[in-house]
Amino acid sequence: MRKIVVAEFISLDGVVETPEQWHMPYADEELMGAVGAVQSRIDTMLLGRVTYETFAGAFAGAPAEDPIVAQMNKLEKVVVSSTLREAAWVNSRVLAGEVADGVRELKAGPGADILVTGSITLVRSLLRAGLVDELNLMIHPLVVGTGERLFEAGGPRVPLTLTSSEVLGSGVTNALYAVA
Repeated sequence: MRKIVVAEFISLDGVVETPEQWHMPYADEELMGAVGAVQSRIDTMLLGRVTYETFAGAFAGAPAEDPIVAQMNKLEKVVVSSTLREAAWVNSRVLAGEVADGVRELKAGPGADILVTGSITLVRSLLRAGLVDELNLMIHPLVVGTGERLFEAGGPRVPLTLTSSEVLGSGVTNALYAVA
């Protein structure tokens, strides 16, 4: 069975919203290598509508010879949305019907692991449904102070086991947790 891997840039105070406003000083070659290691394990991205539209806007019309663009365009993208009817970005489709059932079906199908990034509302619903297998958190050494946090107040208790961790030269801790 395929795993659902949630990968997020996160601040020490748990903020994952708008990482483009606080993450960039830490985005060096070492961090990008760690991101690439996660992406080497996947063939599918599961995204909420807002994250999907952001990524599609950045990658759909970008030069195909760029290796990051080529990687993003070749992945299957499955977008969870109650408002989006079609997904125009190459190799994309909208997940129809009940989200938990659709994700269970996706996990049971053939292929490599499935990555969820950004997509805070989707991640929270997957955690509530018990569908997340791993959390790959790139914990940034700063307190953002305001913004959406990954874990919602009153959310489910999720026991985790730390399977690996590494402190990067920038001070970012790359921590991989398996859902126990």
